Amino acid sequence: MGAYTNDAKRIVEESYRIVERFVKGNTPEDFVLKRCIIATGDPSVKDIIVFKRDPVKAGIKAIRDGKTIIADVSMVKAGIRRGNVVVAVEHSNGAKKLGITRTAMGFYNLRDRISGSVVAIGNAPSAALAVYDLFKKGYKPALIVATPVGFVNASESKEMIRSLEVPSITTIGSRGGSTLCVAIINSIIDLAYERSD
Repeated sequence: MGAYTNDAKRIVEESYRIVERFVKGNTPEDFVLKRCIIATGDPSVKDIIVFKRDPVKAGIKAIRDGKTIIADVSMVKAGIRRGNVVVAVEHSNGAKKLGITRTAMGFYNLRDRISGSVVAIGNAPSAALAVYDLFKKGYKPALIVATPVGFVNASESKEMIRSLEVPSITTIGSRGGSTLCVAIINSIIDLAYERSD
């Protein structure tokens, strides 16, 4: 979790000891759930996270293979502790002309880099809708983590991601956000590099 000092390491250890009350197992998925609870301070978050098609295993492989992580917004990139992270919103040329969001346009402009990548969407439902559309057109990520938050298209976009034949980790309903997305990605990075699976 990025803890380097002795005090920070003790806090991490105590945090994991506390969350054992809420997630008792020790599978890779349980590790992801524990990390999400610690990141949000909300034990109920474990009940809204959905794993489809063995996503943690797929994510570990992609990370170990050095695949690009494509994030929707800079906030997600800022929280990811290592790896080659590209931000979709920074590649949004043409969004205004087409009348679509900058995050969606960024994914369309990065379409040739999507296949085999790890997609990390923590903010923008429109980005999840764009990734859904691109998947249908043959651009296939190794893993999609989609936790956009909000009341407009957030729930629907995540349901659409879950319907795809691709490994995914999503949240149910309007809840989610960049914090959860980062916690999921960083837990997979830790599993890939620091823990045996």
